[in-house]
Amino acid sequence: MGFQLRKLNIFGSLKSAPDMVIGVDIGAASIKIAQVQLLKDRAVLSTYGELSTGVYEGREIGRVVAPTDVRLSQMLKDLLKESEATARVATIALPLRYGFMKMLELPQMPQKEIASTVQFEARKYIPLPIAEVNTSWEYIQLSPEEQQQRQGRIPILLIALQREMEAYYARVVDSVGLKPSAIELEVSSAVRTVIGRIRTPTIVIDIGAATTKIAIVEQGSIRSVLGSERGGQNLTLTLAQAMSVEFQRAEEMKRSSGIIDRPETREVRATLLPVIDAIFQDAERLRKFYQKTAGHDATKVILVGGTALLPGLVEYAAQFFGLETTLGNPFMLLEYPAAMEPIAKAIAPPFAVAVGLAFAGFNVKQ
Repeated sequence: MGFQLRKLNIFGSLKSAPDMVIGVDIGAASIKIAQVQLLKDRAVLSTYGELSTGVYEGREIGRVVAPTDVRLSQMLKDLLKESEATARVATIALPLRYGFMKMLELPQMPQKEIASTVQFEARKYIPLPIAEVNTSWEYIQLSPEEQQQRQGRIPILLIALQREMEAYYARVVDSVGLKPSAIELEVSSAVRTVIGRIRTPTIVIDIGAATTKIAIVEQGSIRSVLGSERGGQNLTLTLAQAMSVEFQRAEEMKRSSGIIDRPETREVRATLLPVIDAIFQDAERLRKFYQKTAGHDATKVILVGGTALLPGLVEYAAQFFGLETTLGNPFMLLEYPAAMEPIAKAIAPPFAVAVGLAFAGFNVKQ
């Protein structure tokens, strides 16, 4: 029950369902992979890895870079080698900026007519020529109360991905010998592994290096999404300018001090909070929109992404939103070596997308 693991397969069918999949998350400042293996009824994390694209390009950790296709392929190849990944099937995340999501309500109709109706409706909402995108849809899961309220209507989530960017990411993955089996928007991947069995309205905030992705999720289904052009690098650049230090030093200060409210970190906190507030205000706007359209409020906040590990952020988010706030843990659905336990929670939030992608490759339900 709950969130359906959507598989948008645009590369042709595999001969059989894989028993081991690599989720490939190509971010603005790093590449992450997670290899998950199905062993009977168990999902096992067999390996994972992260490579800083900034360092690879001779820049600092946390720096957003735009490597060429060739360099990006080499980075991924090196990461697969270092992590000793052996799976040949991969699923890929597409940045939210290259896609579109919107909840729609259709009138009751035979299931066989839904696909053509969605294709027609998509032209009204997608801000690109329909020939330039691949569209898909999935049913929105409803609570019993919502089912009563929406009798005679079919709620769906319309999804569109830019074909040009799908092809680009597929070429990169294919160039290192992996079979690209599916591609989806990164927000879907992040939600998949951190929502678990939570059914109440939840705000999932994925703070990456360059951007932040915000989703409202209820009954395991994404209801509304918003992208923000602010991320972890904005924090570092703001701190570097305010403190007159180099980027690397500012990154170190950000990671060590964060926004903890202590006398010795007060200056760093005061510098970072306006950027954090701007990100959270975007989430609050989406929350208000959801309150207006759904008629009820969110009850919880889950933070993921590399910047989610900023010291003091969970506590500040709980205060800002007035809601229970936790770090997302995509590893909660997986078995992994006991030796990894001490660091699992510390590294979990940044791997939400990669782990979610691996699960998407199995096309299963939770």
